[in-house]
Amino acid sequence: MTRILTNYLAREILKTSVATLLVLYVILVSNALGRVLADIADGDIPQQALWPVLLGQSVNLLSIVLPISLFLGIVFTFGRMYKDHEIVVMNACGVGYLDFYRPVLLVLIPFFLASFYSSLWLNAQALRLAQAVVASEQGEHQFLQIKAGQFNQSNGGELVFFTESISADKRQLQGIIISQVKEGAMVFETAEKGVQKIDDSSGGLFLVIGPGKRHEGQAGENRLRIIDFDQHGILIKKQGRIVRQQSGTEEMTLTELWHSDNLEHRIELHWRIAVPMVLLVMALLAVPLSYIAPRQGRYGKVGFALLAFIVYFNLMALTRAQLEDGVVPMALNFWWVHLVFLLLTLVLIYRRNHGVILRSEQA
Repeated sequence: MTRILTNYLAREILKTSVATLLVLYVILVSNALGRVLADIADGDIPQQALWPVLLGQSVNLLSIVLPISLFLGIVFTFGRMYKDHEIVVMNACGVGYLDFYRPVLLVLIPFFLASFYSSLWLNAQALRLAQAVVASEQGEHQFLQIKAGQFNQSNGGELVFFTESISADKRQLQGIIISQVKEGAMVFETAEKGVQKIDDSSGGLFLVIGPGKRHEGQAGENRLRIIDFDQHGILIKKQGRIVRQQSGTEEMTLTELWHSDNLEHRIELHWRIAVPMVLLVMALLAVPLSYIAPRQGRYGKVGFALLAFIVYFNLMALTRAQLEDGVVPMALNFWWVHLVFLLLTLVLIYRRNHGVILRSEQA
């Protein structure tokens, strides 16, 4: 009887949790896709890097979606059973909280392993892959933005230039005309040729032109300054924000974080460990939290469940900020948040199990 009941509960929890996971994951990934496409349209991300960047964001979302999916899956399943009086029948047969945690544990194990692997290894690997693709395609992407036979504009809008022709590799330009406003003066330049270059230190796209002429003057004045130059460079496009994030701690491997004494790296390591712990604690909390009184609606505790999850993650984010400021000692890190919600779980079980925590006769 116990085995049949355990398999039944585990199957129901798994189906509900997977369905919740798919719905939330599709919604969040769709939002991430929209943001990535907007960055591509703005020129911040090369078009060729769409799928690697989306993959990196999708894996990051997975580590967050797994805990709430399992949590809501347990709440939905037991809430439905309370409403349909299945739990009442189980209690009458001597089934209690310890029996309810057996099927939860069966579903919890694969979810916990997936969250553990995703948080500690897979997320960083996907982000490094995305950064590598962006770095390799960034230069070619910026070169492709300049078109021959039409007016082109710098990303800041301060400079407009025209080129008669451009080579097949998009590097060499011929017949260049440039107009810009610099420090209140109108600047007009012409050059026979130019070449596009990316600065190794800043990642900015520069147009090196010459030989040519430069005309400077103020609007409404008769004076005009003409300069013959052999060669000089002009900033066309600043580096995108993806490149600036290339050295972030999120891309570091677990081994690098483990052997680092840097405070930021240690916080990142503890955060990666804390995320799967959230899944474990919330799964334990979901069982007593899913109780629904006879006159309550089927989804009466969903609001409380979402509130508990939001408070949990907000406390985690607050703790991370406090760790960075040195307010919370590193030895305590995120464990105090887990302990608070474990204590809440024990209190709810104590109340629902008639003053006993470990008794399994009824719930």
